[in-house]
Amino acid sequence: MSIPRLAIDENKNPSQNVFSPKVALEETYDASISSSTELTLNASTTMIEVTAIDKAICMSWGADDATTASWDHVIPANTTRQFAVPVETASTGALYAAVNFIEQAATAILTVAEF
Repeated sequence: MSIPRLAIDENKNPSQNVFSPKVALEETYDASISSSTELTLNASTTMIEVTAIDKAICMSWGADDATTASWDHVIPANTTRQFAVPVETASTGALYAAVNFIEQAATAILTVAEF
């Protein structure tokens, strides 16, 4: 399994926050996120694009629930962020197979595109 690489610009510099030139493997739209919501990733997913609409959303890699006290990343309200799926098991190079999300407050909407 290859490790995801950053896109390269015309000057051969790594570029972040560049939308993927690929068609999404899976898409999720959740307007009812409340308690921790787990998303099982497609086996081929190496990158996710997460958008928090109306309220911030906390994100946690793996199968453990995300909580407002325990999370890995925060996606601010009305913001899109991209993440390379990290390696979960160093000995095999296996990437995380799941990610959990929790809303900051009611009315948050979560969208996730997997690439």
